[in-house]
Amino acid sequence: MRKTVIFLGVLILFLNFTAPRALSLCVQAGNPFPDFVLKTTEGKEVRLSDYRGKVVFLAFFASWCPRCREELTFLNRIKKENPDLVVLAINQEGQNLTASRLETLKQNLDDWGIEFPVLLDMDLKVWDEACINALPTSVILDREGKIVFAEPNYYWASEEKIASILARFFGGEK
Repeated sequence: MRKTVIFLGVLILFLNFTAPRALSLCVQAGNPFPDFVLKTTEGKEVRLSDYRGKVVFLAFFASWCPRCREELTFLNRIKKENPDLVVLAINQEGQNLTASRLETLKQNLDDWGIEFPVLLDMDLKVWDEACINALPTSVILDREGKIVFAEPNYYWASEEKIASILARFFGGEK
């Protein structure tokens, strides 16, 4: 019995790290990302298509996810280095977001020093359209709104890889 449990544990770990990442997303490089309208934590409406002509980084996250926090603080630093980059963090906790939970989320974002808009996907429509099922998930759009990078999980979408993609648009060596 013990050998079976160990075998199953090793098998699950193996499959987790070797499963094709593309199966976690139904958006792919070269395609436009579907337009959406979401509200910020402050209640302001944001439409993705309003950012045509700019490079946009979509960071899908949850506040309880440690890797998400790492990615958001990294993106805050990258945004400061590249002021023309648009970063939109899309939170998935909307369905359970009470007024007090929203205040906690805002406080967390403030504590982390996040200076870009955080959008609330209250019905998870954007998450579902993109088939987001790993946290965090990173999507970079070119100035025409086409996907140039899409990867689930911060382990695969490393800081170096993200910085390299962004360097294509903003120059310099990242």
